[in-house]
Amino acid sequence: MTTDRKTTFLTEELPRKILHYCPELDGEGKISDVQLSTPDHLDGFMSTIHKLSFRYESNDGTVAQTLKLMVKVMKGSDEFRESSMGKTQFTNEIYIYTKVLPVFQELLTDTGLAGDWCPRVYYGEAGHFPTYSDQYETILVLEDISPLGYKAGPRLDLEEEHLRLMARHIASFHACTYAMRIRNDARLSFLIEGIAPLDFVSGDKTFTSYDVLLKLGANRLYTYLDDHPEQLDSEAFKRDMNNLRQRYGTTPISLMQDLLRKDETFSVILHGDYNRNNVLFRADGAGKPVELKMFDFQENRYATPVIDLTFYMYMSMTEEMRNRCWDAVVLEYHTALLESLAAILKVPQEDGLLDPYRLEPFLEHFKRHAMYGVIVTLHFLPWMMCPEEECEQLAHHFARDVHSKELAHWTLVCGGEEVDKRLVGVLRHASSKGYFEIVKE
Repeated sequence: MTTDRKTTFLTEELPRKILHYCPELDGEGKISDVQLSTPDHLDGFMSTIHKLSFRYESNDGTVAQTLKLMVKVMKGSDEFRESSMGKTQFTNEIYIYTKVLPVFQELLTDTGLAGDWCPRVYYGEAGHFPTYSDQYETILVLEDISPLGYKAGPRLDLEEEHLRLMARHIASFHACTYAMRIRNDARLSFLIEGIAPLDFVSGDKTFTSYDVLLKLGANRLYTYLDDHPEQLDSEAFKRDMNNLRQRYGTTPISLMQDLLRKDETFSVILHGDYNRNNVLFRADGAGKPVELKMFDFQENRYATPVIDLTFYMYMSMTEEMRNRCWDAVVLEYHTALLESLAAILKVPQEDGLLDPYRLEPFLEHFKRHAMYGVIVTLHFLPWMMCPEEECEQLAHHFARDVHSKELAHWTLVCGGEEVDKRLVGVLRHASSKGYFEIVKE
């Protein structure tokens, strides 16, 4: 903990707020045995994660239990939060947990679908907490699901079972937006309007931290290709890379903004940062992943669902895995999407209401937006592939000064040539699938 002030809030004031926030808990209940810790391995680039537990007993003595919780708060100076748009990101995250998820879960009543996409929310609020700090803060309290057997998956490369499970999980979440649109549910527009815009480019302003990181990632790729032109092993791939470099070489963030364009059919309320580091898996007795929970909605938007697919697929699939089951994972998503949509609407899958979301139009939409995952991978894959000590350097300099020479240096060299080759493989795959077509428009 950094200050006694924050410790006092988290151990004395927050537990009482939690009791008042949860209707099934007695707000006047007794609190005891409060324990707070801050595990180093849970620390994020933009947030601090605490573990909080306390003994709760209802006022009438009929209920007694120990609550095991995770507390997520923003970290960094006001300058850092401004450059990373932390206020917008974390406020949007609170909004998803407290406003959007309850509506989506209500849609699933009597459908047979679980709707337990995330750990249980015990408290979520954004604003000023004078007894905690003088800054604008967001405080999110979720159930600690690690005692239930949920664990992080492999650091980078997922198995096919992980990939398919992630596809099915996010498909049922996306289906809620489509079901509300088909029903002309008036609540959908209000839910969308409640999400603060998280644009990469807005007028003459750019999302500073992403602008820097995307440029560094692209520069690393182009530098490697200049030194190893043999990697451009087909005329089509060479042409695609030349087009990308000529149009977006110095402004990859502009391509990312283009890919956020709204679509009257396919845009959804999405997770936005759906990746293996933002999900936890629970395995069966044989070690096969059978359930997962997602968290970290900081980058949620109303945009294409392909963002939630291509990010984790390009990040967590080796070349062998892409060649073997890329199309199968995409199909797994689409199958689960139609199944979920039919269940929510209580219609057969053959019903004409589902026609806009059939496989052919979906695949065309997917093709036009898949470059989003490619470009994100350029800057994030090196962070995940490099040794831990190099990742620590990246995180340190990112938080200290996103414009620093040190961050640029570590971004360009971390992980070595193994990273470079894998990045080229991602671009080569995207070229072979026709995903570069959007660059020519």
